[in-house]
Amino acid sequence: MEKKKQKNRWLVLFCICCNTFCFGGVYAWSAFSGELASYMGWDYGQVTLAYSIMLMVIAAMGLVGGVLLQKFGARKLMIVAGIMWGLGWFITGFATNIFMLYISFGILAGCASGFGYNPGVVTAVSWFPDRKGFASGMAVGVCGMASLIVAPLANFLLTKFNVLTAFRLVGGFFLLISVATSWYIDGPEPGWKPEGYKTPASVAGSEGKTWREMLRDPRCYLLWGTLLCASVAGLMLIGHASKIGQEVAGITAAQAALLVGIMAVANFAGRLVLGSLSDVLGRHQIVIGVMLLCALDMVFLSRVTGFGGFVAAIVIAGVCFGGTLAVFSALSSDTFGPKYNGINYSIIFTGYGIASIVGPNVATAIQTSSGSYSGAFLFAAVCSILAAVLCMTALTMNKKMST
Repeated sequence: MEKKKQKNRWLVLFCICCNTFCFGGVYAWSAFSGELASYMGWDYGQVTLAYSIMLMVIAAMGLVGGVLLQKFGARKLMIVAGIMWGLGWFITGFATNIFMLYISFGILAGCASGFGYNPGVVTAVSWFPDRKGFASGMAVGVCGMASLIVAPLANFLLTKFNVLTAFRLVGGFFLLISVATSWYIDGPEPGWKPEGYKTPASVAGSEGKTWREMLRDPRCYLLWGTLLCASVAGLMLIGHASKIGQEVAGITAAQAALLVGIMAVANFAGRLVLGSLSDVLGRHQIVIGVMLLCALDMVFLSRVTGFGGFVAAIVIAGVCFGGTLAVFSALSSDTFGPKYNGINYSIIFTGYGIASIVGPNVATAIQTSSGSYSGAFLFAAVCSILAAVLCMTALTMNKKMST
């Protein structure tokens, strides 16, 4: 027990960031998918289904990960999750049929991300009660930045090896990082707090709400709805960035590749900067302001025609999306207490899982029916406004309950 007290919280955060970086490697999937379909002679739609399976598994296993974090602690869970993640990619390099791809990449790697991502972020927040937004922003920020390193690495490997070998090498890379860092990750001792930190009066003397108690609190559903609606715009753009760019601004393939990097940087900046600002300005206030800005940005995007305006709109959307994700684990901890935040945040995070289905599919449906993404942007604007209203309602309830 003494070893836990001696852990350096900054080193713990670094190790967590190393692992969430690995989980963020999934954003480089597009670098592999087309090459995999071509090399194996598989239908491209069948290959991309593996990614959809992974997203669904991540959403479902996120709940399980929250329960396992509560039962076994962060260290054991992160070690297992990291090993599973590396093996998922590595075994994909031996996939000889499409169903093996679904099992190795869709299910095994999906379970690993579900077990490790949210618990990692929650553990980071638990070490920084004085800087929750910053810790959350760092943990989720490096995840968003992973594509800037993994995608070029994948492209380099694909020029030297076949796609199956590239999967094995990337899987080995992830496995090495997780084994080297996850052993140090653990949660703080019960009652631990950094030197000089005073627990706010609103949470002092309270262990927080269990998931059953949280589900009886209307703020749970307000925050769940907020995260769902707030994620639609960002996930819509991530899923269709290249096609949207071609329609709106007539971008080339080279510009589309540059756009991915621009979005990743904007996403990271939003996660770190807005996460840190939430420590000063308040979580609800950041989400409300960001969602109103996002709504205006979506309306602008529905009318923009030039490349410069399109890039500016994408940057704003990336900052808003990243900042919202950075704030939510801390917001859950603030609202329902830190002790059970592993499972509580995992429940709220299912809203993101639903948004990952709603956003891209609604965009596809509207573009197919109308021949333009403009209607999809207006839909995203409405969702963003609704997110701001729901978050404002949750803030009002908080104030009433604290008086």
